[in-house]
Amino acid sequence: MLRSIPLASRIGIAAAAACVLLAEGAPALARQPTEAEFRALQAQVRELEDREEIRALIIEYGHLLDTRDFVGFSKLFATNGEWIGGFGRAKGPKAILALMYQYMGKGPFDARNVKGFHLLTNFYIHLDGDRATARTKLVFMSRNKDNRPTPAMGGHYDDELIRENGQWKFLRRVVMMDIPFQDPREIKGEPPPAPVDGP
Repeated sequence: MLRSIPLASRIGIAAAAACVLLAEGAPALARQPTEAEFRALQAQVRELEDREEIRALIIEYGHLLDTRDFVGFSKLFATNGEWIGGFGRAKGPKAILALMYQYMGKGPFDARNVKGFHLLTNFYIHLDGDRATARTKLVFMSRNKDNRPTPAMGGHYDDELIRENGQWKFLRRVVMMDIPFQDPREIKGEPPPAPVDGP
């Protein structure tokens, strides 16, 4: 049974089991964990791994967006994944890629002339099997006239996520602007220009 579990998970399960046994006192060192204890520890390790993978997905979103890797960015979305933001909305990786190219262009990333970048924080993740929801705060930093980074806008992401082919992907990501307020789901007709060079 243990051979089918990834090495990192087996190490985590073994460590957790040792902590449980030690907490119950020295006599407990002589016994093996019960099947129920093992299953509970296995579930706890899986939950920790899922949360970390989702956090990594959210962080990678910001990195790929800021470095203009829109191909990699589009691959963070599930087959039926949807992006909803100030540019409008698109469903599926190909449509999301086309939307990014339309409003952000295809120019390469210039590390010496960064116009802005995203700060992501306050991750809240709720797991439900192979589905999850998440909320993340965002601040978009822009280069000001004095060549200094300045907060240009603040908001949050409302996410629905799905495990697809063993990997967590965005099923639906809504980019909510809190300051200044903008709910992209209320946008009618032609979407407005990109706010301060960043979705």
